[in-house]
Amino acid sequence: MGTNRRYPREQPPGRHRRHCWVLATAHERGPWPGLILEWRRTNSGDWAARVVYVPNPHEHRSIEAWFASGLLRPIDSWPSRATIDEAKHLDVHGP
Repeated sequence: MGTNRRYPREQPPGRHRRHCWVLATAHERGPWPGLILEWRRTNSGDWAARVVYVPNPHEHRSIEAWFASGLLRPIDSWPSRATIDEAKHLDVHGP
């Protein structure tokens, strides 16, 4: 993540962690393993991350997209039951 000497930015929480679980996309529920490439602030002041993730480990493809920080969880090991349950209850279709 870049910095600006004149206007220093607050760093996102856990910015040193790069591996994450993507809980959901706009159309599907995860979790999927991902790698955070960079962080940025949105117009509302929240954090978003550019992530490359693998939606299906049996296919040879990856997807790169921006995600709100609330849709990402750090990877410590295989997804915990809480992470899986949280992903199941997300409304991916919105209001």
